[in-house]
Amino acid sequence: MQTRTVELDGTDVTYHVRHTARRTIGLRIDADGLTITLPRRTPAAEADRVARDRAGWILPRLEKWRARARPHFTGSHGQSIGYLGRELELVIEPHGRARTLVRVHDRHLRVQIDERLEPSLRDATVLRAVKRWRADIALTHYTPRIAHYARELGLAPPQVKVRAQESRWGSCSSDGVIRMNTRLIAFPEAEVDYVCAHEACHLIEMNHSQRFYALLDRIMPDHKARRAAMRERTPPGHMF
Repeated sequence: MQTRTVELDGTDVTYHVRHTARRTIGLRIDADGLTITLPRRTPAAEADRVARDRAGWILPRLEKWRARARPHFTGSHGQSIGYLGRELELVIEPHGRARTLVRVHDRHLRVQIDERLEPSLRDATVLRAVKRWRADIALTHYTPRIAHYARELGLAPPQVKVRAQESRWGSCSSDGVIRMNTRLIAFPEAEVDYVCAHEACHLIEMNHSQRFYALLDRIMPDHKARRAAMRERTPPGHMF
């Protein structure tokens, strides 16, 4: 069995290739991930084409399997989330104000919450506050980095939007709006920068052609190393 990696709609997917005596191509997704079965003499590279053709079928099913194994983040004291390559422990501090405040302090994410809240509402309130904080900090971090790479390409800074997405780390639409995944903020800064540069290049080239990679080579010569490092890690708490 061979292991390969292919990019599907902006997401790197590592999968297994098996060759059998069957004359048909098969796809299976289970707890071990994606397996593509090929006829015996078919080159393994053909599996990449099959994966790209079936990306719309593959990605949501892979996400369902990941969700089964994903630790459930509830907003409880002591849980961890990822922030720019670090693991932050969630610390909940009751205070006498109605407003919920979130801040990073050392290796903690401190959430100050109304001490009068019923316990049944506390975790849900913390979870909403952490998601708002993550979206705000992600937009604040991504926007100037994307603007920097756009200027390197001779372009004006584009509009940037953020949301929590299940598969893509970023995307660029034909109207020039770049949409970034809030969960990306868990990765180290160099790897976040890679996605920002990648999407900036899509402002000129909407595909992954040689011209696209020539642009990426120009503004980030070490992008392959950053992408490889990103593929090899799963930051703590990056999915919730």
